[in-house]
Amino acid sequence: MSILLRVLPILLIAALAAACGGGDSDESSGTGTDSETRETIEVTAKDFSFTPAKLKGEVGRAFEVTLTNSGDATHTFTIDEFNVNEEVASRTETTVLVTPAEPGEFNYYCRFHQTQGMQGAITVTGEGRAGSGASPYPTPDPEDYGY
Repeated sequence: MSILLRVLPILLIAALAAACGGGDSDESSGTGTDSETRETIEVTAKDFSFTPAKLKGEVGRAFEVTLTNSGDATHTFTIDEFNVNEEVASRTETTVLVTPAEPGEFNYYCRFHQTQGMQGAITVTGEGRAGSGASPYPTPDPEDYGY
């Protein structure tokens, strides 16, 4: 039993090191998308609005939303259809992984302030745009940077 007590801590350390490994694949989405090629969009939540309020994406392409809450109230970034529901406290930032599973237009909103108009939309296009020259990653709508 003495040898077991000596080996057990080594096995635990090895298991923890393996669990914390820095692989390049995206382990959280299960899609195998390389996190270095994933698009990141910056969205600001402040005073009951999101900027930008209109985003674009493509089916099956994961993207990260870096949500910065520059206001005084706590907000959420919620997309019912994609099971996204992330809370962000005042004056903090969080990153949310979004992987659209189907084409269409989907609302994102703050659970706490949707009735005050704190919402936006993500337009998701289906596959088959590879030859169009358009970026397959979500982008902010340049016309939607109003405050």
